[in-house]
Amino acid sequence: MHSILEIIEEATDSAGPDLISLDDLKLALGITDNSEDAVLQAAITFQSRIIAEYCDRRFGLAEAIETFTFDRGETMPARLALTLSLYPVAEILDFSTSGATALDYQLDPVSGRVWANGWCGASSVAIIYSGGYDLPEEAPARLQRAVIVAVNEGRTSGTRDPSIREVQHGDTRISYFTSATSSASPGYLSAPVIDLIRPYRRLTVA
Repeated sequence: MHSILEIIEEATDSAGPDLISLDDLKLALGITDNSEDAVLQAAITFQSRIIAEYCDRRFGLAEAIETFTFDRGETMPARLALTLSLYPVAEILDFSTSGATALDYQLDPVSGRVWANGWCGASSVAIIYSGGYDLPEEAPARLQRAVIVAVNEGRTSGTRDPSIREVQHGDTRISYFTSATSSASPGYLSAPVIDLIRPYRRLTVA
């Protein structure tokens, strides 16, 4: 089974990708001036995109049509869940087979899983729906915290090459002790960040 997601309309003010506002990030980091605003805003967007890629999903609110196509000889048996790409699901506008036959269904909005009531022998199923979070206000606290941690790690690590463990100049030697949980390079998610976002990785069909 394969799925194809087509975005019909993005919610202009909540499509993302930013998972936290600049003001909330600055408050969490204790930053009171505006000198770093441009850099911090760019960092929010970058880290939010990295997190979305790791979670294999889009978090921003949008309306979409998602088509599930079954392989030859494969059908959609009763109680097989189709996992929508955009969730939590706000509303399902249409659930039908490739022959435009409307299907009765059950939905778990939080996980984005939807079940057809009864056996479906169609070769494909199309679902028109809206889903995702109204960003950044509705982003889950763990995702917002993950961005805060990731941005702060980038600020505190500076520009030092993470492969360098020791620097010596004359009789002076400086050794760097890097935590195993810290970021190793730009775009790398540290263990604390991964722990925060793990519950939000895209679910598979089950």
